[in-house]
Amino acid sequence: MRIMQKSTASFPGSDPKEKLLKPARDIRSILRWGYPKFATIRFVAEHSRLSAEERHILSRVIVSPEKVVSRIRKKIACDSINNRDLLLDGYNVLLSVDSLLKKEPMWFCDDGYIRDTRYYFGKKNQAEDLEEALDSVLEFLSEASPKSVSFLLDSQISRSGELAGFIRRKIENYGILGDAYTSKTADFDLKREGGNSEKNLIIATSDGIIIDSVRQVLDIPACLMEKKGIEPLRLY
Repeated sequence: MRIMQKSTASFPGSDPKEKLLKPARDIRSILRWGYPKFATIRFVAEHSRLSAEERHILSRVIVSPEKVVSRIRKKIACDSINNRDLLLDGYNVLLSVDSLLKKEPMWFCDDGYIRDTRYYFGKKNQAEDLEEALDSVLEFLSEASPKSVSFLLDSQISRSGELAGFIRRKIENYGILGDAYTSKTADFDLKREGGNSEKNLIIATSDGIIIDSVRQVLDIPACLMEKKGIEPLRLY
């Protein structure tokens, strides 16, 4: 299953972590005084002469202090999804795992979640081949034994319907009870379903806006990294 991508952020001949350590510390210090996150990042980035890609890393990794505790509390252990219903933020999970498999930088963020910074130009310019990422996710899920697994894809992204059909066939091959479907309001649907106390769904995502609206969250890239013994990058 192939979906074409545009060029991604790169840092030839440099270590993004080393250059960003001091700006990250400065931003966190300012945020403690209640200043808005993105204005603070812009101010520090301009002072430090950071590139657009470097600013993007900071915006992904750094989280406003008032959101950190609640997000951490929602994160569930990788081995605690047995016999639970799981709804995946499809592109978010698959693209993050794709970055992991391609050995792109994976960052441990302030709210405890793993995020990549490869897809700088947005979800509409996707990875060329998601099959390996999908296999890695389904292999993990088949071992974790959830009750059911559903993938939700943004229908406004090209070929999402085709990808959903491909995922359904793969789910069946792995002997997992599940489905894949598309929606024009994927983010809204994830927040609604994940916030419904009666359904008690676990949402798999690293999207902060979605995390803020749901009850329980599974960080699949973090689970795969833990299993493989891979340490994320940290801006501390």
